[in-house]
Amino acid sequence: MFKIITLGDSGVGKTSIINRYVKNTFNDNNASTVGVSFVIKQLKINKKQKFALKLMDTCGQEKYRSLTKSYLKNVDGILFVFSLNDKDSFDNIIEWMNLYKSNNKKSVPQILLGNKCDLKSEIEENLINEFAKNNGIKYIKISAKNKTNINESIDELGKILYSKYKPSDNKKQDFILSYKEEKHHHRCFLCTNSL
Repeated sequence: MFKIITLGDSGVGKTSIINRYVKNTFNDNNASTVGVSFVIKQLKINKKQKFALKLMDTCGQEKYRSLTKSYLKNVDGILFVFSLNDKDSFDNIIEWMNLYKSNNKKSVPQILLGNKCDLKSEIEENLINEFAKNNGIKYIKISAKNKTNINESIDELGKILYSKYKPSDNKKQDFILSYKEEKHHHRCFLCTNSL
């Protein structure tokens, strides 16, 4: 199982991205995540190899930042998420990157996701591309609402992780996108009870 954490400001659509990927559902009125929750999705390669992605949905609010830190130590991959119609959320990505670096010295595969590409962008494309290049991270525009590049982006991170940890299967292989439905859903007990 590969653990993937989502990091980004509150309201950028982290929960919507995970729900679209795992359940193929979208809700415009998702409540803000409190603490950390997760779902597990199983993938297959070539009808033989199976592995699972544990997708951790984190709260973007400052008051829960210390809790998020505790989940950064053993992750295998990161999805940094900002909203294309919210420049502040893009400017804050560097803070999320620094939060990871200060709590985990291990270098893991990362992808930068610009969510809400169905809306008018407030950020110049060349600014995002330059940021991605300077930080050595792949950038993908997505929309949880329209399902644009949702499966493709998370599957890509899954492929990178699979190739990294299964060197004998290094050939480029296509995923069979017939996943098991959500296996587990867990909300952190401490956070739920802090409300």
